[in-house]
Amino acid sequence: MTPFYLIEKYLENILAKKNLSNSTFLSYKNDIFQFVKYIDIKDFEDLDEQKINSFINFLAKNYSITSHCRKLSSVKNFFNYLYEKQLISKNFLDTVQFPKFKRSIPKILSEDQILKMINLSYEDDSLKGMRLSLMLEILYATGIRVSELVSLKIGNLADDYSSIIILNKGSKERVVPLIVKVQHILKRYLKELVLNTEARNNYLFPSNSNLGHLTRIRFFQILKNIGTKASIDTNYLSPHKIRHSFATHLLNRGVDLRIIQESLGHKDISTTQIYTHVKTKKLRKILREKHSLQKNMEKLIKI
Repeated sequence: MTPFYLIEKYLENILAKKNLSNSTFLSYKNDIFQFVKYIDIKDFEDLDEQKINSFINFLAKNYSITSHCRKLSSVKNFFNYLYEKQLISKNFLDTVQFPKFKRSIPKILSEDQILKMINLSYEDDSLKGMRLSLMLEILYATGIRVSELVSLKIGNLADDYSSIIILNKGSKERVVPLIVKVQHILKRYLKELVLNTEARNNYLFPSNSNLGHLTRIRFFQILKNIGTKASIDTNYLSPHKIRHSFATHLLNRGVDLRIIQESLGHKDISTTQIYTHVKTKKLRKILREKHSLQKNMEKLIKI
């Protein structure tokens, strides 16, 4: 059986059994085809350690550690399937190790910086100004992804505007509550929207783009403009940083990690736990500078 035949069988299997988004499925497919094209063999039984190591070195030289791990994971899962189905005599990638990497602590904006942008957005009372205010408020009050934000539909809103339904990766839904302040600006915005000719479809943030709603790139541009007005270095400003800030600020205020996980839409809490490092780092600094034991230690050192 040729590699391409085996790939097709595997792709049919994961398409039928796994609830994958289209982009995730294409990533699997592209990663596996890239591997097969690179090793350039007509039968997997001809695969050897030298060819595998050559591919691993290729990934290490040409991709970030994150991309390297994702591509390697795609290929390893593929070979696990082939071996379990006895379509190959040996799992050639079973012993291949993932590269080790240290997860970086997410950079965040301060509460003052975010509130300054939000307050500045309210100075524009046009429909577009209200749209920006609402988007900033929702993003900072919920921590949802920018892709989830721009594609929100009016039908995703609860009747009393107390929550929104978000479609997660893998087409699973989660309900995210909205605070009272967001509910107020949402009601005002919707009243203006229905009077405007832009309200031709069900999107909360409609536009003339091919998608029918405001794009992520356009929102990023608008965010940078308001960031400039707020005297924030726009090189360090992005919708994702507001998402990180939402999680970190809540954690610093004592909110349970699992509640933050639910709002962020993380499937695994280990993904959310990266934010605990921010809190730990802050605590370590406070202990080093303020704790009485530290002062006593300094006295002991001097003795």
